[in-house]
Amino acid sequence: MRVLILSHLFPNRRDAGVGTFVLQQAKHLRAAGVDAIVVAPTPWAPRALAWYPSVRKHMIVPERAKVDGFAVEHPRIPTLPRGRGFAFSGFLHYLSCRSVLGDHLARGGHIDLIHAHTIMPDGFAAVLLGREFDLPVVCTVHGSDINVYPKESCGVAWATKWALKRVARLIAVSEDLKRNIIAMIGQHDVLVAHNGADPKIFKPTSKSDARLALGLPAEKKILCYVGYFRPEKGIEFLLEAFARLKRRDTLLCLVGDGPLRDVLTSQAQRLGISDLCIFAGTQPHERIPLWLAGADGLILSSLTEGLPTVLPEAMLCRVPVIATAVGGIPEIVRTGETGLLVPSQDSKALAYAMDELLAHPRRTAQMVDRAFTVASEAFTWDVNARKTIAAYEAALGNAGNPDRSPATSAAASGGLQPLTQRRDP
Repeated sequence: MRVLILSHLFPNRRDAGVGTFVLQQAKHLRAAGVDAIVVAPTPWAPRALAWYPSVRKHMIVPERAKVDGFAVEHPRIPTLPRGRGFAFSGFLHYLSCRSVLGDHLARGGHIDLIHAHTIMPDGFAAVLLGREFDLPVVCTVHGSDINVYPKESCGVAWATKWALKRVARLIAVSEDLKRNIIAMIGQHDVLVAHNGADPKIFKPTSKSDARLALGLPAEKKILCYVGYFRPEKGIEFLLEAFARLKRRDTLLCLVGDGPLRDVLTSQAQRLGISDLCIFAGTQPHERIPLWLAGADGLILSSLTEGLPTVLPEAMLCRVPVIATAVGGIPEIVRTGETGLLVPSQDSKALAYAMDELLAHPRRTAQMVDRAFTVASEAFTWDVNARKTIAAYEAALGNAGNPDRSPATSAAASGGLQPLTQRRDP
């Protein structure tokens, strides 16, 4: 089986950490016999706008690359700064990606289906590509594409619903996300395939060895956050909770980066905890196991989630977790059994949970043991790959899907004809 993976989130020269969950899944699908090529659209804007950091940072990404043996194409997508015009982004992705797919097929390449990640913009574009080139489409929805973006504008909400109803097979990374999809478009067949982790990479490691490798103090307690610095991650509540903790023997390591970095460092200064906070910046994916192994606990303070991969990663590293009870998190963290759950936006409850975790090592160790067993059995990329392949097979067997009508049909493709050669950029 040969699959085209369409995802604007995929590791690249600019950011090796973006979309690592897509890469990890692709690697385990490959191990299960799925051959894949990757199309990872990259924003483009006129050089006259290069003074915008959000524009300039994308210019170093090459048009073609190899990532862990995968051929990756980076077609350029006209993009406005600060996410303006997002409602039209799916159609713009389609216009840019159709030349890549058309060129591949014209050279004699073969594709069985398209697997998009996130319903907007990738799933929307994939539906149009599938109609034009007579390919079934599978789409994995991850969280913000359902829980956040459709609420920001009527245009995005319409485009999201339009694409959700026309994908041959939908995959959600949590049961909660599946319920939200059904609430949005009505009863629909949605497969749940939880995100996972690779037990060959994320495994128990000596805490002292990890801290030595990272230059972290051996005598301190260390709590860790791993992820992007974005509003939906609720990191301001994490900093407030850590300030409430009032433990001078404990450090907070924040591994990641994002648009809120300056705001968060300023907040840490105002709270009087800047000397106890380590802003470690973006780290290569292969070093995340070290940061987890060196910690006494992983803390997630999210306001909304699909199912964050860092949770099974921490569990496989035998690191205790505290997380907010949002999205799919309660499906993997059962409070008092495999971790501790707290209400979202409640810094007082979060501080109490941190203190409980640090003050009761025996109880915490029991949770860690149970979490390791659960993650090993149910939350690995091998398990995810098997479920994803089942969705592929179902999509390929869905010959009667009206959205798979031939590309030459004007009713199916809106009059667009398949490409026979690549357009000039």
